[in-house]
Amino acid sequence: MKFLFSSLCAMMLMFVLQSNAAAQKYFTYDGDVFSVQLKTNTANTQVMEVYFSSNGEWHKFDIIDFHNLEDTGEGGFLYTVKDGKGDIYDVDYYRNDDYIIVYASDHSTQWRLHRR
Repeated sequence: MKFLFSSLCAMMLMFVLQSNAAAQKYFTYDGDVFSVQLKTNTANTQVMEVYFSSNGEWHKFDIIDFHNLEDTGEGGFLYTVKDGKGDIYDVDYYRNDDYIIVYASDHSTQWRLHRR
C-alpha cells in the first residue's frame, strides 16, 4: 500500500511539472563578429529571451521594446534590447527567414546574421 501511494504521488508530481513547463524554441544566428540566440514560445510568435555571444560567452540582454511587424507581409518582429552596460540594439526578426538584422541604436551600424 505504501508503494502504491508513493507511486501515485510521484505520477501526480510529474503531471503537475509537465503541465506547468513552458516549451520554448531556440534559434541561433551567427555573424562575423558575434552570435545571437533567440528563445521563442512554442508557436514561434513571441521572442521570450535574447542572448548575445562574443568570445564564446553568452550574455542575456533585456527586451525593452517590441513592435509586431506581422502585418507588413514579411512577417516578424522588431525587438529593442539593452545589454548590461546600457547599450541598446534593435533586433529585426524575420520569423520565416533564415536571418536577422541587428542595428546599433542610432542605426549607424547593422549586422546581418544567418541561422545555424
